[in-house]
Amino acid sequence: MEQLSNRKKNEMAWFEKYKNEELRDLMMVSSGKIMEMDHVIREMKQMIKYKLKSKNYSQ
Repeated sequence: MEQLSNRKKNEMAWFEKYKNEELRDLMMVSSGKIMEMDHVIREMKQMIKYKLKSKNYSQ
């Protein structure tokens, strides 16, 4: 999850570069990547939370 967060930060930096250079197509691709990474990070957090809850119930 940490690697994914780092990749998101890097992609956000690229997005800012594209924004400053007014490269709209690349901005769209970059924003899509950022949104997908946000989604995956959220899903991973939910999976971890669920695993911890189920682990506590089974003990």
